[in-house]
Amino acid sequence: MLFTLLLYGLVMGGSLLMFIDTILLPMGIPLLPMVSTGFKTMGVVIVFLGVILYQSRMEKTGGAKLGELPDPNITKVFHLGKSGMKIYNGKKCEPNRIRVKVRQKKGGGYMNIKDTGDNLNVAGHDVVFSSQDIGHTIPLWLVDAVEKWKRHYGVRNEDEFLALYEQIKGIKCHNDLKNIDFLKPIVRDPVKWEMLEEVDIDVLREMKELLFDGRTINVKEYLDWAEGATPYDNEAIIDSTISQMRSQDMHLLKTPSGDFTKIVIPLVILLLIGGIAYQMFGG
Repeated sequence: MLFTLLLYGLVMGGSLLMFIDTILLPMGIPLLPMVSTGFKTMGVVIVFLGVILYQSRMEKTGGAKLGELPDPNITKVFHLGKSGMKIYNGKKCEPNRIRVKVRQKKGGGYMNIKDTGDNLNVAGHDVVFSSQDIGHTIPLWLVDAVEKWKRHYGVRNEDEFLALYEQIKGIKCHNDLKNIDFLKPIVRDPVKWEMLEEVDIDVLREMKELLFDGRTINVKEYLDWAEGATPYDNEAIIDSTISQMRSQDMHLLKTPSGDFTKIVIPLVILLLIGGIAYQMFGG
């Protein structure tokens, strides 16, 4: 939002300077040709400055890629790293892979990400989420289901999750839950136990969960999805919380471009003010 407001402000300020003659004419304030030309030149520079600053910000974060024309062979990858999220263009490759070129200061490289499906459509673009901790895309329904399984049953990783499922799928009534050692902390909690008692027994056997988009997922559907994921990646999804980290801003400030952005804006404004004052009083 800051860079958008900055763009609007610089464009409006530059436009006023470019039409300074028209604005001052009704007031009866004439300008010398040299002064008028100086104001108009500064106006053009200010407009271009706003556009350049905004475009550089979009290119750095990858936000400009959502403004491109949709391409059926290109997937927009929202990649979650340790320092925050960035948007990349990924090329669809067979079999079910997404190849992403990563530009770095010391050379470049590629990420080869497995596409597990259930992609989103944003402004006509095929959009997926990925993380540097795992080698495949992360469907949003999976993140929601895992979070609810962790909250409702207290599982901490995939081994505990599958072990619990093997026991819970054979229960015949709610009291059978009390015989499952892993669920004893939940059974002893009156609030959580009351919530489990309100759940239909068939829903408990399949560990069904209602997701954010209205669909219902069970363990079998998760296991079917897991067969297509890369080995050892499923546990990483259970173990880690997928979130956008607040260190994004700190990361940008520590980079040379981040520091440059902080300095260049006030510096240019001071130069413009000095130039205008020189044209008005020293010219």
